[in-house]
Amino acid sequence: MPQRRYELDWLRVLVILNLIPFHAAWLIAFIPGFSHRSQTGPAASAIKYCISFLAYWQMPLLFFIAGTTTWISLSHRSVTEYVKERARRMLVPLVFFMLALHPAQAYFLPSAANDRSLSDYLFRFWPQCLKAPHDSWTGGRPALPGWGHLWFVGYLFLISLVTLPLLFYCKKHIGRGSPERPANLVTRRLGIFLPGASLVVVIIVLSPKWPMFHQHNLYQDWAYFFYNLIVFVWGFIFCLDERFGQVINRHWKLSLPLAAVSSVVVLVLRFRVPAFSTPAYGTRYFLYATIFGFNTWFWMLTLLGLARRYLSRSNVFLQYFNRASYPFYILHLTLMLPIGYYVVQLGLGALTEFLTLSLLSFAAVIVSYEILIRRTKITRFLFGMKV
Repeated sequence: MPQRRYELDWLRVLVILNLIPFHAAWLIAFIPGFSHRSQTGPAASAIKYCISFLAYWQMPLLFFIAGTTTWISLSHRSVTEYVKERARRMLVPLVFFMLALHPAQAYFLPSAANDRSLSDYLFRFWPQCLKAPHDSWTGGRPALPGWGHLWFVGYLFLISLVTLPLLFYCKKHIGRGSPERPANLVTRRLGIFLPGASLVVVIIVLSPKWPMFHQHNLYQDWAYFFYNLIVFVWGFIFCLDERFGQVINRHWKLSLPLAAVSSVVVLVLRFRVPAFSTPAYGTRYFLYATIFGFNTWFWMLTLLGLARRYLSRSNVFLQYFNRASYPFYILHLTLMLPIGYYVVQLGLGALTEFLTLSLLSFAAVIVSYEILIRRTKITRFLFGMKV
């Protein structure tokens, strides 16, 4: 059985914990009517730059890590056991969230209701959520019934099933030459750029038809779906041969400045020269897509290298949040929206509002996890934890 990869655990935990300040800033800066703070001006622009910078690589990094953990899972499970485990850990929490938690979360979006009350929620809003067709929520309108931020879980479950024939083929033929082929490609000169190039192809081909980040409802989001599918497969492939780890160790220092420079270029093109970032089959968007795809890969390569060097060990903090990270991910936005509904009414300054919302949301998630989730088998089952 493969050894535990603590550096990947650290990256997953840190990205999930970062979703608290990320979504707090996103609600304040991007959701009309959520906060009384101005969504224009230097401060709002700085927040939007930071959110966009993180959005380009943090969720793909989670898909990459999911691909590596899939290799570990398939190494000691049959295909049937693997599918059952994926359904228990992903499908069950997703359905529970869509039926029970997401309607309560959506109810506190600005456009959901004028005068909120328990009776209004139970007899009007929640039944409406359950009857409405699947949609996404953008611009402050609720997704009904929707999967909200658990789009990641829905996408990951589908990707796990769609890629299973390829993953099982690699598992079956390990040691017989087939896993060495991608290793030989990546370890050659400039081969480390191959994963980034594959992401560029997805953006160029699919984004003009299905723009990335506009929807997370799957049927209008094929570009981002396949973007993360490719990352997931690369995560699996990188576990097949130790030479991949050696490549990461050799190249992450070079990747860091490339990641920083490409981030600046992508953000400037998106916010200052939108003619380049508007999806289209043309030269300008081709250039933007090329920089965008490599930017994602450069940051992932950099963070993987840093983690391999400095985070290849465990401690009490990692052990705790390794168990709590999945419930933390499921709950954080569900609790943040009602907390934010009342926090923004206090008339705090921009920074104070952001910090208050972030800290209260973090505390609420930890308390909910300790008191409501980890104590019983049924709640652990519903939140995808080991029973």
